[in-house]
Amino acid sequence: MSAATLESLIAENTALKFDITRLTGLLADATHQLEWLKRQIFGQKSERVVTTSDAQCALDIEGVPTAIPAATTTQTITYSRKNPAANTTPHGRDEIPAHIPRVIIEIEPDYDATGMEKVGEKITEQLEYTPPKFTVNRYVRAVHATMNNGQRTLVCVDMPPLCIDKGKLGPTVVAQTIISKCQDHIPHYRTAQMISRDCDMSLPESTIRDAFKQGVFLLGAIVNRMEEIALKSNYLQMDESTIKVMIQPTQGKSHRGYMIVRHAPLEKIILFDYQKTRNVERGKKLLGNFQGTLQSDGLNLYPIICQDLKLTPAGCMDHCRRGFDKALTNDKARATQALDLIRPLYAVEDTAREQSLNAEARLALRKEKSVSVFQAFIAWCNENLKTAPKSPIGKAIIYTLDRKAELERFLEDGNIEISDIMIENGIRPLAVGRKNFLFAGSEDGARRLAIGYSIIGTCIKSGLNVRKYLNHVLKELPKRMSKNIDDLLPTNWKYPEDLK
Repeated sequence: MSAATLESLIAENTALKFDITRLTGLLADATHQLEWLKRQIFGQKSERVVTTSDAQCALDIEGVPTAIPAATTTQTITYSRKNPAANTTPHGRDEIPAHIPRVIIEIEPDYDATGMEKVGEKITEQLEYTPPKFTVNRYVRAVHATMNNGQRTLVCVDMPPLCIDKGKLGPTVVAQTIISKCQDHIPHYRTAQMISRDCDMSLPESTIRDAFKQGVFLLGAIVNRMEEIALKSNYLQMDESTIKVMIQPTQGKSHRGYMIVRHAPLEKIILFDYQKTRNVERGKKLLGNFQGTLQSDGLNLYPIICQDLKLTPAGCMDHCRRGFDKALTNDKARATQALDLIRPLYAVEDTAREQSLNAEARLALRKEKSVSVFQAFIAWCNENLKTAPKSPIGKAIIYTLDRKAELERFLEDGNIEISDIMIENGIRPLAVGRKNFLFAGSEDGARRLAIGYSIIGTCIKSGLNVRKYLNHVLKELPKRMSKNIDDLLPTNWKYPEDLK
């Protein structure tokens, strides 16, 4: 064989090896995408991993004798048993709450009970539903006549400030339009249909839309004050999600805008802001004079924002873990190893949550138990760094090592959460709403949605009944003129006596 032929064969072999490597990578990537798609359509959406190593699956039989000795004596065992309550509802059904009004329906005997002794009663309860109904508040003001310098003058007391000045809808109806849109995710036209169906009256969609506008206009003062308080905190979480917006002239197309969300975990405040696009400058403007720790996912905008504003960046272990969860279909052995290394970190957080530990105690627990676990996980990532960087497991490892300093920030401050899952949960109503009303009719409409989501999200985080809160606040705000409203903030609001 000539030297030229040998060189040709070597070159061809090298090219074929390169093609095999490239095609193998493409096949692995395509297989991973197919498995991901199958999981999205047919599989579970949860990222929870159940392994046989879980403590609940383990059976500790160490020390059990191989042979059971024959019984040589007898022993009498006694025990006490608590009898079930005599009034327990049969068939395991939950009792209907006592605060719901009862309508007594007495069923008379169909037999002659003359001379019989009544020894008791059998009571059966069934829950009934009455559709919502409207009532009308009729404000009556006396008009008096008086003589002044020989002229007859009419006087009448002024109307108190109303939620909608000279409008026919009261604060409870305005509150309902906000709840329907931002908490129940019902488009305005469906709300109009429900009222027409259940209340025997017609309330046009345009009237409902105008009531929603007026309501969130008043609530804007509350949101502005909440923003001032949140930006004075030293710890914020930040994330974003998309929303379709019809920008005139639409020409039948929608624009993809963004809801930028800020969350102050310590103050329990969540703020939505509509932005036409997302970039560094818009992010910096939303943060204003904030100084402290900013926790976010892996979006490349946030490191630049933190550097420009001199903020301390914190990472999210959920996003780190999510990469290894996605890699289960590509490299199950190593992905499972990584998830097993991460799991104890969350067990420590569960313990701190169950014991209601404060920041100082939670930090001490993390230093005792989580630091060594995190270091072992990082060491494992370094050992497996030579993995193909474009494979799912390789991307997860690189994501982790590139953000090591940000990810371990929760080990330095007990106030910082292990992940930003709290803000992701806060964004969920927006995701559900997108599936129902599909888009915002305008940019102003998107901004109004942001106010509604901010109020309702903060109410939920504060454990408030949203309806009672809005009914009271929308009645009070017209009297305040955006002044002295701190007691109306969801984080400060208390149930008035007449609402208890």
